[in-house]
This record gives sequence, C-alpha cells and structure tokens, in this order.
Amino acid sequence: MPLSAKAIPIFLVLFLSLLSGCAKTVPQPSQPAQMHSDKLTNIPETPPTVEIPEPSVVPGPKPKPESAEEPPCLECEAVTSDQDRSECFKLQPGKTSKTKSGKTVTGRCQPQCVPYARCRSGIMTCRLGDTGPVEWFECARKNKATISIPKAGSIMVIDVNKRRKMPTGHLGYVEEACPNPDGTWTLRFSHTNYDRKCHLDLDAKVLFNPKTMTATFLSGAWKAWAKDLKISGFILR
Repeated sequence: MPLSAKAIPIFLVLFLSLLSGCAKTVPQPSQPAQMHSDKLTNIPETPPTVEIPEPSVVPGPKPKPESAEEPPCLECEAVTSDQDRSECFKLQPGKTSKTKSGKTVTGRCQPQCVPYARCRSGIMTCRLGDTGPVEWFECARKNKATISIPKAGSIMVIDVNKRRKMPTGHLGYVEEACPNPDGTWTLRFSHTNYDRKCHLDLDAKVLFNPKTMTATFLSGAWKAWAKDLKISGFILR
C-alpha cells in the first residue's frame, strides 16, 4: 500500500526511534590506573647531597727528635739521715809522750779513717786487727764485697800514695753518688785524719772516673793537690 506524503514523516520518526532503542552504549575508555610505583606519596624525596667540610686540623708542634747528645734521666743516690754523723767524728788528738831517748811522740788521732768509715757505713767485715785501707779492700774483694762503680753508703778506697805519705792508702764514706752523662760520677765524700792532724773533711765534692779508676777532689781540704788519685774500688756490706 503506497504511503501518503503525510505518512512518510511519521514512519521515519518511528523507524529512527526503533534504531535508537536497540543501539548499545559503548563506554569511553577510562584513564589507566596510576601505579604506586609511578609516583609515591608521603615519602620524602632523596635530599640533595650536602658536602660536609672536613674539620680543619691545626698542626701542633712536631715531636722533638731524641738527640744522642741529650742525656737520659740520671738520678743521684744519697744515704738517709738515720745515722747521726756526730757519733763518728768525736775527734781526739793523740796523746803526746816522750821516748827513753827524749824524743817527743804523738799518738794517733782518733778516729782514724778506717774506724770512721766503719762507723758511718756500719760495715764491720774483715777486722784483721790493725787493718789498713788497702788490707781491708783486699779482704773484701776476696769476699766479693767490692765494686768498681760508686754507691751511696759504700766506702771509697784510695790506693797507696807514698808521695803523699799514704803508705797504707786512705778511705772515706760515700754520702752521695751522682752519675754524669759522660760516664763519670760526682761524689759527696767524707773522711777524717786526711792530714794526720785530727781533722775532719765532710761533704767534699769528688769527680770519679770508672774508666781510669781515678778521683779528683773538686772541693774540700784536698782540692789544691788531689788530682787523678788512684782508686782501688768501693767496699760494700
């Protein structure tokens, strides 16, 4: 049946409406989900590298090199004051007497150098009667009671010196012994009857050389002449 001109528009409207009702809605593609690895939230970014300056070090004084000329620490050795020296120098001049021929003779001053050294040191070894300095030293040496290096409290034995009228030697007490950088020793030395006139010489300064075994008096009664005196050694307890 042929459609009239008025029915054509109506037909078109119905046809278009049917077409629109059957059409499927095609969704728009959504934005891809952003992964956590793409952009992390609430995590601080790596701070920029900051160069920390090294602390400045002020150079201190350089250590002083040890010099061979600089002596080591050397200490003196001195006797204690537990023994009163006054007990050992109550000097008594020898008595004067005359012989049958009329000659005047003066006895020994007391104490002689040996009794004085025994009293000061307390060393009573080798009592051989009227023992002289050299005899005492030889006896002590055989008993291995001598040394060649001075020690405070020891007895220094001066060898025989006929030129100075010491046929049996002489000795005295070492009050103090101080080692020197050159190998010598400075001693403080006390002795009596050094002039056979009942005199006492306390704290004489003596320079002792162990290489040559000699002693030189730097002060005291023997200073004027006592140079390079031969030393036998030192007696110990």
